[in-house]
Amino acid sequence: MKSTLKKWCIAASLLALTAMPLLAQDSALVEALVKKGILTNAEAEDIKADLVKEYQKTGGGKIELGSHVKKLKLYGDARLRYQWNQQSIQTPTRAAGNPVPAALDYDIPQSRARYRLRLGAEYKFADNFEGGFQLESATSNDSANQSFGSGYGKFGINVGLLYLKYNPADWVTLTAGKMKNPFYTTDLIWDNDINPEGAAEIFTWNLNDCTTVDFVAGQFYYIDNNENQTASVGNTDVWQFWEQVKVTWKPSKDLSIIVAPGVLTTTAGSTVGSASAIQTSSPSYAQTVGADNLNLILFPGEVKFKLGSVPVKTYWDFALNTSGSSRAQKTFGITGNQNRELTDDIAWLAGVKVGDNKKKCDWSLDANFRTIGMTAVDPNLSDSDFGLGFVNQQGVKVSGTYNFTDSVTGTVTYFTSWAYKNNLDATKMGNATGITNADDVQVLQCDLNWKF
Repeated sequence: MKSTLKKWCIAASLLALTAMPLLAQDSALVEALVKKGILTNAEAEDIKADLVKEYQKTGGGKIELGSHVKKLKLYGDARLRYQWNQQSIQTPTRAAGNPVPAALDYDIPQSRARYRLRLGAEYKFADNFEGGFQLESATSNDSANQSFGSGYGKFGINVGLLYLKYNPADWVTLTAGKMKNPFYTTDLIWDNDINPEGAAEIFTWNLNDCTTVDFVAGQFYYIDNNENQTASVGNTDVWQFWEQVKVTWKPSKDLSIIVAPGVLTTTAGSTVGSASAIQTSSPSYAQTVGADNLNLILFPGEVKFKLGSVPVKTYWDFALNTSGSSRAQKTFGITGNQNRELTDDIAWLAGVKVGDNKKKCDWSLDANFRTIGMTAVDPNLSDSDFGLGFVNQQGVKVSGTYNFTDSVTGTVTYFTSWAYKNNLDATKMGNATGITNADDVQVLQCDLNWKF
């Protein structure tokens, strides 16, 4: 009798806490009472069942969901950023009567205060379907940043994600819409802010207790050109087809290895159509042949382990454009001996990260070196921060992050890069001058991030 009275008194008290309307908070309190020995496990389960019934009747101060929604997760993050950057632009010109180009360099400094907002939801239906959307500031494909200093004007909110997932079996996931990149990759190839559109399939096999193999395929609708446009503008749609085999080997809790070879093919077509021109926050390559001759062989990977109690990750990425020579000559229109080396068709990255950021007082340091050949990657999709998006660059990225709280972090990142090939002759670079003519670039970013 005393036990029953105790149980119902506690349940009544919990239901009366209208200042704590979330069922998850009440459940956490019940669990705490179990740990202190005030409630038994059986009593706790009875109380939770009563709470669920009450919340279903009254809504419990929550948003009411349809019966077909099994789970809803709301998330968001915001960022304040100060950025300083400077680039030295190299514009080779021919002196009269002199066959050797002479470089005319000039510096372009810039400093900006910026902010970013993202708000999204993930919802799970009762019949193996999941969906999600994300709203974010800015319209560029590779950035959600807005800059301070526009007369206190307001910024727009845009759709950054909108997708539906279906899991017909435990080992297969099918996704359609505007989705997070499902492939294992780095920002050498794909900017973290870019969300592809189309369809993706993931097939998973657990070979044994420590080895998992994922086959990932994606069919992405890159550019939807108007078929009625003239050929000079571009009337051919552009698709990307990506296939990858990701192998994860985890022999112990402190050691894991991932290798993920794959291929990424872009069908030829225009990237400059009036209704589908690419919007990037960095130098873009928008031409009627902008997507031609991009057939990449990719090989990213990582090794995670611990030094004492400190987590460490070494990682790498590699890309070879097997159509690099054709891209240089037929897409860019480069003449002469500007691109006659295999390394112009290659991009690679190697780095190490020490530490992790999960809770208050956590820290991490991350550093990598990379080289980006002028025909190795799609400049409209690779990282817009490193080298400010220019190709024909090599250099270093260093960043450090500290958790002030579980949800608030501060990050300082510094990029420095310089031209892989110097003194390129602008008269022979065809349409590629605007994405290859950076001599050296420095970028400093100071971020304050918080999640909610």
